[in-house]
Amino acid sequence: MILEIERRWHRDPGWFYTLQRPHQIQLIADYRMSIEGPKQAKERQNKAKRARLDKMRQKARRTGAVDHGG
Repeated sequence: MILEIERRWHRDPGWFYTLQRPHQIQLIADYRMSIEGPKQAKERQNKAKRARLDKMRQKARRTGAVDHGG
């Protein structure tokens, strides 16, 4: 993927690793969004949403905020 990003920006191999971390993250995000189709984007969004809900549920269980109806 990194070589594809470098090729897309017409840069030499290794250029990506000279960038600061926030710029690397932005380029990776931009690349991933440009190559994924609508179905893949929807699946990614659903996975992210599910992960957030699972994290919230685990936190609620740890803090005792979940009432199990008992």
